[in-house]
Order: sequence, then structure tokens, then C-alpha cells
Amino acid sequence: MKNSTAKRTGMMTALIYVIIFAVFNLLVFLIFKEKNNVFWLSYGFACMAFVIHIGSMFFALSTLETEAVFMGIPLASLSLYYFFAAVFAAVVFMAFQVAPFKLALVIHILILAVYLVVAILALMARDVVQDVNDTVKENVAAIKTLNVDIDVLIPQVSDPSLKKALKKVSETVKYSDPISNEAVAEIEQQIMQTVNELRIHIENNNNTEAVQACKDVEVLFLQRNSLLKATK
Repeated sequence: MKNSTAKRTGMMTALIYVIIFAVFNLLVFLIFKEKNNVFWLSYGFACMAFVIHIGSMFFALSTLETEAVFMGIPLASLSLYYFFAAVFAAVVFMAFQVAPFKLALVIHILILAVYLVVAILALMARDVVQDVNDTVKENVAAIKTLNVDIDVLIPQVSDPSLKKALKKVSETVKYSDPISNEAVAEIEQQIMQTVNELRIHIENNNNTEAVQACKDVEVLFLQRNSLLKATK
């Protein structure tokens, strides 16, 4: 259902661009009777502006979750500003075809170059932010998985002290900062290893060792959370 709606929306959006482009061409060839090199140059850059704007919209709204932004302005809006600037410049030079060809070429290229640089910077910034978001999601998923692993162990034990220790560890993991960094990577590795040892102790009914492993996990999480606060 969502795919069909998205496809229908894309088709209607494409139809809108086709109509706008057709009207633009109709007005241009009705209004401007004389056509020299400056006219055709400007017309070509105007057509290019349509193509670049549509392509920019595609990249801005593509699969990545983070929006491409430059100086707080979304790429979709930036492409619209470029489109209007490029078309305006093209119309001006179409109206004043006596202007030097080199001047028209330089103006058109400058408008295009400025936009391309800004668009590339926006896409680069989006990629960086997307990588950060992906890392955050992985960290959150790792903590949630660890919490689930510990919660699964609780019903498997009957010893009251061990059950209490497991519940305490579960609460510690649940309310710990899910955001990680390289400074705590070694401690997190120790946590994973200790939790794995905890699981083995429980499977072998080594309750005393399992309780000690719970305490070790508590201490490791205390160290991890303190180091995270210090490195933020």
C-alpha cells in the first residue's frame, strides 16, 4: 500500500514538472522571436536547471534517513533557490540577447558552480550525520540485546540471592547510557565477556560464581558510565 502510494506520488510529481517545463517552453518560444547564441546558451542552462533540480530532489529524499542540510537549509530548498536563480538569469539573457556571450556563459557557470559546491557539502554533511546515527543505533541495539540476554536468565534461576542480583544487573543495564565511544570499548568488551561467563555459571548451577559475575558486571558498568560522562 505504501509502495503504491509512493509510486503514485512520484508519478504525479513528475507530471507537475512536465507541465511546468512545457509551459516554460511555450512562453519562451512565444515571447522571444529572435534567437542568437546567447539565447540558446541561456535556454540550455535553463533546461539544465530543471534536470539538476529534479536530480537534487531525488538525492535529498533518497533512502538515507538524515536530511541533507547546508547552513540549516535543506538540499531540497537549496535546489529550488538554484532553480529560480538559474531560470531568472536565463530569462534575463534571453530578453537582452545583445549581452556578450562570454558574460552570459560566466554568469550561468557561476550560478551552477555555487550550487554544486553547496549541494556537495550538504551531501557530505548528511553522510557524516548518517554515520553517527547508524553508530548510535548500533550502540542502543547492543545495550538492548544485552538487557534482553540478562532478562532471559532471570526465570532460569531459583536461588533468591542470584535472582535478586540478576534483576539488579538488568536495571543497571536498562538505565545505562546507550551511547558509546572508543574510550569505553575495552570495558564493554569485558562486560560482554563477563555476561557470557555469567550465563555459563548459571547453566552449570554455579550460583556463588554467578552472583560474583553479577557484581563484576555492576562494577564494569559503573566504570563505563563514569568514563562516558568524563569523555562527553
